[in-house]
This record gives sequence, C-alpha cells and structure tokens, in this order.
Amino acid sequence: MKKKIRSFIILAALSAAAIHMINKILCHLSTLHDLLHREEGEIYEWRFGKIHYQKYGCGKPLLLLHDLNPAVSSAEWSQAISLLSREHTVYTVDLLGCGLSDKPNLTYTNFLYVQMISDFIKHIIHEPADVIASGSAAPLVAMTATAGQELIDKMIFVNPQNLHDLAKIPSKRSKLLYHFVSMPLVGTFLYNILFCRKRIALKLRESFYDPSQMDDLLVDTYLESAHLDKMHSRYLFASISGNYTKVNLAPFLSKITHSIFIITGAESTHDNETACEYQKYLPSIEIVTISDTKSLPQIENPEEFCEQVDILLDPK
Repeated sequence: MKKKIRSFIILAALSAAAIHMINKILCHLSTLHDLLHREEGEIYEWRFGKIHYQKYGCGKPLLLLHDLNPAVSSAEWSQAISLLSREHTVYTVDLLGCGLSDKPNLTYTNFLYVQMISDFIKHIIHEPADVIASGSAAPLVAMTATAGQELIDKMIFVNPQNLHDLAKIPSKRSKLLYHFVSMPLVGTFLYNILFCRKRIALKLRESFYDPSQMDDLLVDTYLESAHLDKMHSRYLFASISGNYTKVNLAPFLSKITHSIFIITGAESTHDNETACEYQKYLPSIEIVTISDTKSLPQIENPEEFCEQVDILLDPK
C-alpha cells in the first residue's frame, strides 16, 4: 500500500510538473511576437488595476469599447481608428482583464465594468462622450447610461450580445465551472485548450463573411491578448463562464433616454435577429446593416462602417 501511495504521489507530481511546463511554453509561444506593445499608450490608474488606453485625433470625444472576451483588445478597432479620428477625439480602451490592462484575480461583474466606464469618462475624458461598443460590451454601456445619464451622449452597439443569453444568472453548474477555470494549474491548462490558436482562428473565421480577409496577424493578436500576463485573463473567462458578467438588460432598455443605434453585419442572420429584439424593447433604436460583413464589420469593411458612424453621430 505504501509503495502504491508513493507511486501515485510521484506520478501526480510528474503530471503537475508536465502541465506546468506545457502552460509556460504555450504562454511563451503565444506572446513571442509582442504585437500589442507596438504602439505606446497611456495608463489610467483605476482602483482595481491599471487600464491601458490610447487617444487619437480631435473633436467630440468618442469612446471605443471592444467585445468582452479574453482574446479581444482595443486592437479590434485598429482598422477604424484612422478614419474615426478625423472628426472625433477617439479613445480606445483595453477593458480590465483584457489586452494590456491589468488582470487581477477577482470576480468580474457587470457592475464592475459599469464603474470602470463611468470613472474613465469622469477622470480621463472629462465630458460626456459618444460610445461605440461591440458584442458583450454593449450591455455594459447600456447599464452605464442608466446609472449615469450625464456621462454618455449617443451610443452605437455593434452586433450586441443576445438578450436571452444576457438574462442567464449564476447557477450551480456555472459556479462550478467558475471555480474550476480559476484553479492555477488545471484551470490554466483548460484555458490553454479553449484559447489555442486553432480555436481562435476558427471563431474568427466564423465572424467573417469573407474569411480570406482574416490574416495571420489578426489571429496572432487575438492569441497574444488571451495569453498576456501569464494567462491571468482566465479570471475574466471564469467570470464569463460563471455568468457573473451578465445582466437582464431587457427591463432597463425602455428606461434609456439616450439615442441608441445598432450596427450589424448584413450577412449575419443571428445578429440581425438580436438587433430586432433590442428594438422591440426600445422602438426608438435605429438599425443599420453593413453589406458583405458578419460579426466584425469594423474590421471587415471599416470604410463603410466609419461612414455610417459619422452619419449616426452627426450633431446636425
């Protein structure tokens, strides 16, 4: 019995060491090109961590918020920044837990990001701003508008998160997944599997109407974002998996008095149906579709996307 126990301990130790080495190697290979550090940015010293942001152009403030996903960063807007900064002072932000911003070990919630967005506008922008938010960042902006109406002017949501999915709450199963992903060794290994290059490329390919526009640089940028800072973005992924970042947005939509526009890819049936669901709760929402695009019109067709943004945000 003692020999069996000793053998088991040795095997477990060797397995743990092997997993640890695999995690370190994958982290090193994924961040080898240092793509996100090519442009220097500024740091907002927020109370829960350092927030990386960049500022471009001049004009009325325009805040760009990327999809809330460990693999996504403000690089999502790289194709549109030069066009939008002609008429706006553009701020791009890496949300807490993403990109070059800090990735603290905490439970990420909708309310946490509402506070982050509010504080960023108050302390960095210093005046009401128009906001463009994509995917699951859109509900964060909507909730920010309900909490501080004076902070936001117009809002544009790019393929916002489905309202039915948003209404999910933490369950026993999701809480178990949250704790499992948060584990330092096995959780990191699972995270590496889910955010490997092949899976990221597949997910991106599904987001494009014309996959030939998806180059290796874009995939490598997403891969690097997911693995920076020793893969501590897994804490955000754990919170997303546990449904802690979600909120039942439907009851709040009808209370929003701001101008809201939704931009969708014309070739994405799911995203267009979601936009119509938003419009049911708030009929004043205007929906605009970008031709020959799916879930990432700001990347796939930045010229038409920015042209529509300028029209929607035109103060006249």
